[in-house]
Amino acid sequence: MLEKALERDTKARPFEKEIRKFGEAVLADKSLVDKLDSAPDRDAFMDMYCALAKERGISFTKADMAIVYQEQKQGSNWVLPKKVLIMMATR
Repeated sequence: MLEKALERDTKARPFEKEIRKFGEAVLADKSLVDKLDSAPDRDAFMDMYCALAKERGISFTKADMAIVYQEQKQGSNWVLPKKVLIMMATR
C-alpha cells in the first residue's frame, strides 16, 4: 500500500524527485551550501536554489519549492534536506 502511494505521488508530483535530487547534490558539495548561505532572504534563497539546480540540469519551480517547504514546516512530506530547510527557515 505504501509503495502504491509513493508511485501515485511520484506521478502526480514529479517535481519532488527533482528537488530531492538537487538536495542530495547540495549536501555533497560545500560550495553550493556556501553560495546558498549568501542569500539575504528566503525569496532570494529560493531563486538561487532553483537557478543552481537548473545549472545542473535539474528542473523545478519556485512554486514547487514553496509547496514542499510549507508541507515540511507542518511536519510532513520530507523532500528538502533538513539543512536546506533550516537555511530557509532562518531567513
